[in-house]
Amino acid sequence: MRIIQLCILFVLLTACAVSPMPVPTSNQSTSASTRAPVSGFNNPLEPRLWLIDDAAEVLATVASDPVPENLPSSPATGIVHRFTTDWIKTSLRYIARDGLPPTRAARELMLVSVALNDALVVGSEAKETIDQVALLAGAAWPVLRYLHPQHSDNIDRSVYDARWYGLWRREPVPAVQLERSFQIGRAVGEQVVTWAQADGSDAVREVTLPAVGAWYTDKLPLDPHWGDVKTVLIPSGDAIILPPPPDWASDSMEKERTTFLAAQQVITDEHRELAWKWHADVGTVTVPGLWFETAITMAVVGNLDEVQTASLLAYLGVTMHDTAVVCWHNKYLYGFVRPEQWMALIESDWRPTVPTPPHPSYPSGHAAFSSAAANVLMIAFPKHKDMLVAQAADATRSRIIGGVHWVMDGMQGMALGRDVAQYILTH
Repeated sequence: MRIIQLCILFVLLTACAVSPMPVPTSNQSTSASTRAPVSGFNNPLEPRLWLIDDAAEVLATVASDPVPENLPSSPATGIVHRFTTDWIKTSLRYIARDGLPPTRAARELMLVSVALNDALVVGSEAKETIDQVALLAGAAWPVLRYLHPQHSDNIDRSVYDARWYGLWRREPVPAVQLERSFQIGRAVGEQVVTWAQADGSDAVREVTLPAVGAWYTDKLPLDPHWGDVKTVLIPSGDAIILPPPPDWASDSMEKERTTFLAAQQVITDEHRELAWKWHADVGTVTVPGLWFETAITMAVVGNLDEVQTASLLAYLGVTMHDTAVVCWHNKYLYGFVRPEQWMALIESDWRPTVPTPPHPSYPSGHAAFSSAAANVLMIAFPKHKDMLVAQAADATRSRIIGGVHWVMDGMQGMALGRDVAQYILTH
């Protein structure tokens, strides 16, 4: 019996995989000419506008010869936010500090990364020299203040230092040029905030708990309305509907229960360590944030330039956000029971390795986020495909090992994430 259980666990831990995606074809819309690949960076993730409709219109709203005000008398004494990655790292810190759940973390990372990317694309359309540091500071400012108003003072200080960083370079940038660059970025950021204010993320939806035998929670259900939140590129949260989970009394579900129970009986400390590694609960950067950290590392190691880095992170941000919306739509559509509810009936002393989150089981959010992210990053860095596939599979298995998901949750979550990424990369 022990051998059989170990075999079942082996199948469990190898069942989920990311299906490699083809390189997007020429029907992908872009707003920039083709570049040569840099240090292994694959080129399909070309810069494009996501939430800004017309670059020329944005440029026309900013005075061509603005008057700089409140200039600093000395250079900044702290670390200056010079790059896209600096602002993303700041966003990640606020996500952890303010305890955002994965749905809202994915939304924030999309808004910030898209604002930075769209500002750079708009700036490239200007018939003048644009200071990227000031431009990025302008784009980040309204978005971060909107997302974290309680941290406005710290945000303002970081923005101020970056806004005027060019004054202290070896070859100083004229103050008028810095002001113009900042205001262009700010105009982009403000449009992104306007979009966010109407996306439905603050809506309230009552949840009717399912009938006996289905999912329930004694906690506040996490974002039951998220499937109705506005998406960026996927048409809507119901654009991808997964097959319904099996009936509880079916042979298929009996196999799920048997596999889960057998696997839980042979979990090792190494498996528990994997479960906690990927848990990424509220109070951390969450799973979307973990994948952003991976993307930042790959961008730095790959020696991507500023525009390529911003484009990569914007693709990832849009994919994470739209995945969250589609995943949560399916979760609350089916309202499927968590393993902990069943285990409480057959083994009252059993507890999952990691806490069960307050939303339905099917499909797995960790699996969906990880599959989506891996499929985007493997397009950008095809040489690292095997590593990315392994990480996505680990993230998926970690939730099954952790006792909070059925195997089917992971399988269908990975399929959902892959399909969202495929759509984002080809439209």
